[in-house]
Amino acid sequence: AISLNVEPDMNAELIAHGYSNAVAGIFGGLQNYMAYSNSVIYSKSNGTGKWSSLAIVAVTIMIFIYGPTMASYVPRCMAGTLLLHVGIDLFVEGAIESYKDYDRLEYSGIALITIVMLLFGMDAALLAGVAAALSTYAAQSIVYHDPIRGAMTGARLRSSAWNRCPEAQSILLDQKKGRQRIYVISLQGHIFFGNVTKMTDDIKHSLGVKREAGDEPAVVILDFTNVLGLDSSAAQSIAKLKSFLLKNFDVEILLFVSGHEEGFKCTYDLSHKVADQSGKDSIKIVDHPMLSVRPLQCANNPESKGSVIAEIPNSRVCETLDDALIFAEDVLIALDQPHILHTDSNERFPFVRITSENVNEAKKYLETLFGNSASTSDIDILYGLLSPVKYHCGDTVWEQGDASESLKLIVRGELISLLEDEQGATETICPGSSIGELGLVHGIHRLTTVKVLSDEAILYSLSKEKWDSLTQQNPKIARYIDLLVIRYLAHRVQHVSSSNILERRSLPV
Repeated sequence: AISLNVEPDMNAELIAHGYSNAVAGIFGGLQNYMAYSNSVIYSKSNGTGKWSSLAIVAVTIMIFIYGPTMASYVPRCMAGTLLLHVGIDLFVEGAIESYKDYDRLEYSGIALITIVMLLFGMDAALLAGVAAALSTYAAQSIVYHDPIRGAMTGARLRSSAWNRCPEAQSILLDQKKGRQRIYVISLQGHIFFGNVTKMTDDIKHSLGVKREAGDEPAVVILDFTNVLGLDSSAAQSIAKLKSFLLKNFDVEILLFVSGHEEGFKCTYDLSHKVADQSGKDSIKIVDHPMLSVRPLQCANNPESKGSVIAEIPNSRVCETLDDALIFAEDVLIALDQPHILHTDSNERFPFVRITSENVNEAKKYLETLFGNSASTSDIDILYGLLSPVKYHCGDTVWEQGDASESLKLIVRGELISLLEDEQGATETICPGSSIGELGLVHGIHRLTTVKVLSDEAILYSLSKEKWDSLTQQNPKIARYIDLLVIRYLAHRVQHVSSSNILERRSLPV
């Protein structure tokens, strides 16, 4: 399994081993054992299915019967050279090529076994291996935690993409098609060879229970944000877990949250392994004219008519849980109504998002922010109160602590919000978002510093003077801004980055 990078079914292996020993005993044969060499021969000979296995068994039997006679005709120098070649090949694979796949503590055990075997022989090396394994296990068990912290559906979580269009919101709130189909598994502590087997078994069991209940998720998110350490053995098992889940469950997308910008912090290249698309085709999103046909089914049917507007990878590594939830939500929208993502620049699915060139872009964003409650005439009134302002990269929109003198709607470009009291606390603000509404309505000072991140940004501003006039002359329109503040605060309560929802003492109700 390690050589071929696959996830073995140990239950099937042990059952097959038991049957073979039972048959051998009935016919007076010797007890057998699992042979590494036969498995490698099967794989490297491109074996497929039972007939390939039986062919190897037949060849093995022939060698067992006629091997001694055949060996007498083989020159000793050839047999010795073959053994030397096999020995060098196994040494390179086990002691040299494995260096990049293990951390220092694990590789020190491999080095110890190699040195002891060279100096004192096989028996001493076995004892050294046991001592190395126990020492490694003890060192990593000092910080042992149950690796699975908790699991929940995405129905309780909200990403920062809170200003989606009403059609997209309708899909995400649907019990059968929406966030309920997202399953988030939060991991914690140190994950190493001593607990990774329990972790993978628990994940498989959890998904099995959901499948039996008819509630199998479409998107599974494995969140490693709270994982403190990940050894190479565990990383390899996680890479195999990805292949197992995609093959044996109806999971369409598997997302991994590393919690770090540079990916998983381990010697083994886990980020590359889990993002590798080999083994299962990506999902093609088809913009099909027949709305009654599910887009995913259209993509898998070569006779279906419609253009492929996106290909979704079956696995992906995300830096934060928020990024993973945005991606998962976009996938659910694309699977149901791809035209929403294809034409609406509010949505942020990276493979289908387009930039709208509509001159009424600001009105379109206002319609999204205020929903169906605002009529076209109401939107026109609000739009008439806004004044466009152009900014450039590095410009400061306002400083933390400044007086709140306006609300701003981001129409083009990208901003970044910085909390100056905490190093590294930032949040990216995308087009379609509004900022400053809380300060405008409640009169509080700016809570963060906002700067322009993109080369250029176009913001539409509602000044405090116009806001005060609006509250006096047209309270109905002003009420929309009040509701926007409430919606914003509600989003903050449920946003995954606000706090860890698994540890909250005060939950949204």
